[in-house]
Amino acid sequence: MARVAFFGVGQMGEPMAGHLLSAGHALVLVAHHSRTGVERLVGKGAVEASSAADAVRRTDVAIMMLPTADEVEEVLFEPGQAASAMAPGYTVIDMGTSYPPQTRRLAARVAERGGRFLDAPVTGGPKGAQDGTLTIMVGGDEATLESVRPLLAAMGSSIFYFGGIGAGHTAKLVQNMIGIVSAAAIAEGFALAAAAGLDVEKVYEMLASSTSASPALKSMVPKVFARAFDQVNFRLDLAYKDIRQATQLAREMTVPLPAANGATELLQLARALGFGGQDSTAVIRGLETILRLEVKGGGG
Repeated sequence: MARVAFFGVGQMGEPMAGHLLSAGHALVLVAHHSRTGVERLVGKGAVEASSAADAVRRTDVAIMMLPTADEVEEVLFEPGQAASAMAPGYTVIDMGTSYPPQTRRLAARVAERGGRFLDAPVTGGPKGAQDGTLTIMVGGDEATLESVRPLLAAMGSSIFYFGGIGAGHTAKLVQNMIGIVSAAAIAEGFALAAAAGLDVEKVYEMLASSTSASPALKSMVPKVFARAFDQVNFRLDLAYKDIRQATQLAREMTVPLPAANGATELLQLARALGFGGQDSTAVIRGLETILRLEVKGGGG
């Protein structure tokens, strides 16, 4: 069984870390943003470390489930932090959604210290994290992947290897971009329907039985109808961060993404109007605000 330092035990990370414990792995935690998550996991058998360096010193693998590469870099390379305690061959796995060029830079810094690095972002949301059914996209050395596959398999049901460092994060940006563009199209469609005076519940019923039906439609629209934007599954600010990274990467590669760039601006509109801390389905709220309407169920 592996000895694992786990950083980031929030809505996604806490259940992921719990699955590692259930699989028999030794878990060492550092309180980051979620003190309560650490306390619950300690109650299940994890050990709390005094610092990132202390956690790494006790373990062979560090899993980072943090929102951005900036936070991964801070945990690893701020003075006295994790990298200062890495033994040769230590493995770092970044399971958040990060920008591939930044991933490659961090991996090079880990390698300079004799360590190994994988990017292994996930999709499946909080439910997938709770159920241990996440899909995991991996970039890095394939032999390193095989050495930690049991850890990943404890947290996810599907593991896809895409190639060298940064390939997993690139695949994740593609996946998120497609989902976010879909959400933007749904927002625009329902804003148009509502502005035209259509019964939006009937529009939803029609779409759900048409070729436009999709998991995104079926998960997003009931939440919009219920005005449940404070029930955060994927924060709008993080959705904006991810699609902005996808479009930035495309610009660097001279790949045109007109639909994704349009969706980015729709998210930015909602953020500018103060909805960034709400669920990503609040992308519709920017349109609602400028059109002075609400897309809601119950005949409203």
